[in-house]
Amino acid sequence: MAKTPVTTDITTVEKSVWVRWLPNALPAAGYITLKNSADRPYDITKIKSPDYQGIRVYQTVTDGETSRMVKLDKFTVPAKGEFALVPGRYHLMFEKPTHLITPGDNARVIFFLDDGKVFKVRMPVRTSPELY
Repeated sequence: MAKTPVTTDITTVEKSVWVRWLPNALPAAGYITLKNSADRPYDITKIKSPDYQGIRVYQTVTDGETSRMVKLDKFTVPAKGEFALVPGRYHLMFEKPTHLITPGDNARVIFFLDDGKVFKVRMPVRTSPELY
């Protein structure tokens, strides 16, 4: 079986990467800012992790005084730009851990790009974004 090629065009913005730990294997939000150094945009079409059964992407949409989460099938990291998954806008939802996850662990995450390549990252699990 051929190994999936890894992109060098996508990187992360320093101190933007983390997963909020919640007890009792509750779904956990993850945040990351992806930076694209290429002259073309990349669609992120799928996200997987050996540490969670599922990862979904949600956008927070506010209408007046109400907010709701809208599931996205994909998102685009613009050419020479960034896409920020940050509280109150976009986030990853990590669902059903495959083993015990505790603060201090790293969630292994694979982003699948529309060109057939992947971007791999370890996302630190912690109780607060300030705990670097």
